[in-house]
Amino acid sequence: MGTHEGLFFRLLKVGLCCSMLWIGWARGNAWAQSADVCGPAPAVKAALDQLPQQTPALTDWQFHEQHAAALQALLRQYPDDVFIQRTYINSMYGRSDKEKVIAEYKARYERNPDSPQLAYLYGMTLVGRQSSEALKLFSAALKEDPKFPWPHLQLVTIYNSTVFLNKEQRDAHLRAFMDACPASLDGYEALSRMDDKDLLRPYTTPLRTLLASRSDPEAVGAYRTLWALEFKAHPASEYDALRRQVSQDLERLRQLKLDNKRQWYDALQEGYKLVNDQKQSDWAQEQAQTRFPRPWELAAMTKWEKDHHWPDEDAIAEVKRTFYTGLLQQSAQWAKERPNSIYMWYDQLNAIEGLDDVPAADVMAAVDQTLKVAISNAGPDGPDSNDYYELAEVLSQKHLEPERVVEWAQKGLAKWEVESKDPPYDLIDKESLDNYKYNQDYTRLQMLGFEVDGYLQLKQADKAQISLTQMDEWLQDLKSQVGDIQRHKKSYAGRLAAYWRQMAREAELRGRKLDAMGFYENALLTRLDAQQKPATGKKDELADNARQLWANLGGTDEGWRMWYGRRADALANQSGLTWEDANLPLPNFELADLSGKTWNVAALKGKTTFLNFWASW
Repeated sequence: MGTHEGLFFRLLKVGLCCSMLWIGWARGNAWAQSADVCGPAPAVKAALDQLPQQTPALTDWQFHEQHAAALQALLRQYPDDVFIQRTYINSMYGRSDKEKVIAEYKARYERNPDSPQLAYLYGMTLVGRQSSEALKLFSAALKEDPKFPWPHLQLVTIYNSTVFLNKEQRDAHLRAFMDACPASLDGYEALSRMDDKDLLRPYTTPLRTLLASRSDPEAVGAYRTLWALEFKAHPASEYDALRRQVSQDLERLRQLKLDNKRQWYDALQEGYKLVNDQKQSDWAQEQAQTRFPRPWELAAMTKWEKDHHWPDEDAIAEVKRTFYTGLLQQSAQWAKERPNSIYMWYDQLNAIEGLDDVPAADVMAAVDQTLKVAISNAGPDGPDSNDYYELAEVLSQKHLEPERVVEWAQKGLAKWEVESKDPPYDLIDKESLDNYKYNQDYTRLQMLGFEVDGYLQLKQADKAQISLTQMDEWLQDLKSQVGDIQRHKKSYAGRLAAYWRQMAREAELRGRKLDAMGFYENALLTRLDAQQKPATGKKDELADNARQLWANLGGTDEGWRMWYGRRADALANQSGLTWEDANLPLPNFELADLSGKTWNVAALKGKTTFLNFWASW
């Protein structure tokens, strides 16, 4: 080989080496800012920790705008950082933003389909919407780069869902992530959502060791994850020993004195709850809500709600009146302290609905302010269907401003049509999807009912008739979804009775009294057959209107009592306690009784057993 040839091949080898180095740099460029694929680089983490947090002074939309602007600045500063892009994807607000981010990452992935990072990020945008496609993307990312750990956690989520349930795959991906990133708290958080003792037990000691070596706020907050894992991984007979361990943890945490970090108070609240020290748990919760206020939280509200339980449907009138009077007074104060929180204003509307003697001016003031807050929080897209539903319901019930009832019902229905086009969350089972569809369609019927009530109050019988024709069609569709579910049967019967009542009122407007009486009869019998009682403490408008027309047509009090009164009285005197068939399998559990005996599903098989379930959350 000549000198020039040798030089050529040496240069070629150097060129190939440099090319391979460049390719390696390009493949890992998404991690250029990160010292460890298991977590963001210190500078990136510090930047993410400084992202704006929502405060009571901000509306939802103002917070979204601030947060989005800060994230965009980080994306410009660290354009290839996966952790920042992941935060960006998770921050999407509303339907239009979600569609935007899906399109954005789809285009980026299609331009570079060999990038495992882009496959992962694009897959993230599709989880819950197109999870089958997301599964393929995560698998492709791992095939392209087996050392890239984050697709494993997304696959754990998918394979742990009812629809894609595959415990073998779920556990394999979970172990793969934990092997790659044993110090990542994200992995332990995913573990805490599992119930398999054999899967959880090996990881409790490593997490305890990890947290013992750290005192940063993130690690302090992760004690809640540790305790959840430990209690799940051990039998009930060992809970006393675990509580003693939690007590020792609490002593260590108190010594850290991180009273300027919310994670510290959150961990203390959960820990004290586990050791049955409710007083200290309440103290930690109150401190967290006072020192680190959130729009939807208020220490005074939390305390009041603990001391005052929402009354049952069958509660006596005085109990309801006492509760709603108190709620109205308290919610007015909560709204002053959290004026941008729609939930505080919803509480006021709920209280107003529960009371009959709230002045019309006060009703309208609360409704107007709630609308103002809803608009401020919503941003350019405007309030969602639920906001219009809440507003229309109050005015419809109070028979106030029917023009606005019609307007808001129509706006709510228009929003409903847009929202219904969003794909349902596709990681839940068919039964849950069916329930979601039923509830969605039931809400649509209720909003149409508000529109009809508005037209009837305005004495616009022709417009009411058009809407009632539409209601009949939607009722038939809803009936096909009822099946054997008792709560659906009950709610459908209530909606059907409301339809017949509105048909009767429309007929009365037209002077067709006999038709109206027939429709009232249908409404009353539907309600009786479904064993639905009128709300206690509220005027029974259906029965009152029907009886008034009955008398107008020449009916006697005795005839009314024999036809309707006796059945209604018998129903009213029935106990409010009812039973429904759950038709659901009892999940595995293991509990120790006061004598130390352990009970589980197998021990109860074949026995008639009364179980009273409760949960601390």
